[in-house]
Amino acid sequence: MLPGRKIFGTILFLSIFVFVALNGSGPPSVSAEAPETYDIVLKGGRVIDPETGLDAVRNVGIRGDRIAEVSASELKGKEVIDVSGLVVSPGFIDLHAHGQTNQANEYQAHDGVTTALELEGGYSFVREWIEMKRGRSLINFGASAAHGDARWLAMKKYAEQAAALRKVVITDGWESEKVNPIFAAVGRSNYESLTADEIPGMCSGIRTELEAGALGVGLPIGYFPGATRGEVFELYKCAAEMDSVIFTHVRGINIGAIKEAIADAVVNGTSLHIVHINSVSLGEIDTSLAMVKAAQERGLDITTELYPYTAASTSLESSLFDEGWQQRMGISYGDLQWQDTGERLTEETFKKYREQGGVVIIHLMKPEWIEKGIKAPFTMIASDGMPYAPGAHPRSAGTFSRVLGRYVREQKVLSLKDALGKMTIMPAKRLEKVAPSAKLKGRIQVGADADITIFDPETIIDTATFEKDLSFSTGVKHVLVNGTFVVKDGRSVENVFPGRPLLGKYRR
Repeated sequence: MLPGRKIFGTILFLSIFVFVALNGSGPPSVSAEAPETYDIVLKGGRVIDPETGLDAVRNVGIRGDRIAEVSASELKGKEVIDVSGLVVSPGFIDLHAHGQTNQANEYQAHDGVTTALELEGGYSFVREWIEMKRGRSLINFGASAAHGDARWLAMKKYAEQAAALRKVVITDGWESEKVNPIFAAVGRSNYESLTADEIPGMCSGIRTELEAGALGVGLPIGYFPGATRGEVFELYKCAAEMDSVIFTHVRGINIGAIKEAIADAVVNGTSLHIVHINSVSLGEIDTSLAMVKAAQERGLDITTELYPYTAASTSLESSLFDEGWQQRMGISYGDLQWQDTGERLTEETFKKYREQGGVVIIHLMKPEWIEKGIKAPFTMIASDGMPYAPGAHPRSAGTFSRVLGRYVREQKVLSLKDALGKMTIMPAKRLEKVAPSAKLKGRIQVGADADITIFDPETIIDTATFEKDLSFSTGVKHVLVNGTFVVKDGRSVENVFPGRPLLGKYRR
């Protein structure tokens, strides 16, 4: 080759090298980009995402409070947790949790729950309640607007008590010792009916709570015998006009009460969720389930839930134990268990404790009724968990683990994926109508909130019983809430409060 050609070749080579370096095309650069690093990597777990149907071994990368990657490839993280042999699931969403303290939340977290909502009874002064809990909660929280409070706050005869409650809550907060005496003073309102000119005030109160962030309307009508069918019909109408959802404990323990709720929803075009269909149906659960199924097949927005235990629990002084309760429930005194001592009641102790006031456990259901409810593909799982107490109903601590251990692994009533769907994506979708942020929950997908439950499918089970104090479920290894561990290696993580409020769409 002639010398001139050598110089030309050298210049051509250098030109190509510079072009490739500047444009990033052609052969690999000598300075390849380093692999992305995540805050947390969950390595090698069986990832189940009920919405997409994913059920495979994957690595999950978390950055901040969101899921940033779900991949079959190895991921690099500041903290890498080996979860091989474990199930990586969306955090469980409990639509029906009366236990709203961190003490109650700790038991819920060990049961895989990352979001616990008070939707049956709800709260009044929701804005103040949310701010009281903000930055102080172990898991995510939220509440519906309380029909029970909205109705008495609208009654003219209780105007003085209403003004006092508003002042106390706004000035001193929901934790003030002055709150309970006011509620005690208006207890008889449960048996009193609204006048026609008071109903608009009730609806106005509900709207105010929705604007404060409430997640629909809590309507435990079974506890308010004074609420007429006309009042309830108007409430369904108001909820439909607000494009909200009613979460209801129906009027009684019978099919007629369920029919009333469905009829009011259909006529008004109201979205409806019937709570604990097991304990309001009892032996007629087949018919109740058939009605909900038929409604859904006709395109109606009607859903339901149940818990996996054969006993209920509530306050003994409530209207549920008014005259005739034995006939309505099909039980007697010995089927009632006093929460504080575990003793079964007699006629004498029933009268004593009812006057005193307190919580009772009610043994009134059969195992086959529960199995039918859990097996139905359209039902969700929700605990109806009680506020923390040493002898509280075991559903307060073990609902979700019981379903996964007993009904999935042991009895094979339903598949693992189907069971997880009832605990994650189904409640998330129920909430999407009222809470846009629910679209980021109940999923193991890129961009979703990092609310994640990791458990051993071979050992998960509830341990709380009706005879002993509450105890943590076993088999739940890790739980993250918004990207922060609240349970790690099966132990509670101390002094972390990553829980955030789930807010309704009308929040102002």
